[in-house]
Amino acid sequence: MKVVTGEGADEPGEGAGSVARRPTRKRQPKEVRARIIAAATAAFTRDGFNGARMRSIATDAGITIQLLTYHVKNKERLWELVMEHMLLKYETFHAQTRALPETASATAKLRQMIDDIVRYAASEPELHRIMTQEAARPSPRLAWLSEQFTRPAYEEFVTLAAQAKREGAIREDIAPERLRFAVVAMASVPFSVAAEYEYFTGRSPFLRPEIDQTIKLISNLVFVD
Repeated sequence: MKVVTGEGADEPGEGAGSVARRPTRKRQPKEVRARIIAAATAAFTRDGFNGARMRSIATDAGITIQLLTYHVKNKERLWELVMEHMLLKYETFHAQTRALPETASATAKLRQMIDDIVRYAASEPELHRIMTQEAARPSPRLAWLSEQFTRPAYEEFVTLAAQAKREGAIREDIAPERLRFAVVAMASVPFSVAAEYEYFTGRSPFLRPEIDQTIKLISNLVFVD
């Protein structure tokens, strides 16, 4: 006789042909996915792609390894899902730049884009920690990430910076492509090293006034006036 004691009736391989079963709550797929993403994000942030283990991620998500592989085929696809989840959130912030009128100057759009980048970095500090590991050397994951997500944002920033430079808002000796990396670093580091930031300053970088000051600092460094 088979008794269902695992993750619930919707777990693969259980339910059909069972003679007796304990009462189980129906698992919600969205809830399971959210727990998988949260556990995987923590694992990839802490251990990197190579160090993360699917079985440990399943345990942290409160599910079986069988259920995890039912939802996600392998670790490569799980990593992609984590990155998709984090990077698609940028659209919410970047909508502020896109909401500017077409007649807005490149300088105004670049200022708003910097605001978007900082506020997004504060909402997803794990992204910079993962990217620090992934972007250190060429890999299929980096190529996938670049072509799927980061290249369009990179090209948009560089284009706006070049136009803002022609408008006289940025110093002539600043290369737009270098500026993009500098801005991303300044925007991301306070949040990715939040413990150190708070240890030395006595303030959490995630507080709204701190986020506003980070935006102001970057803008003062980037723009001429």
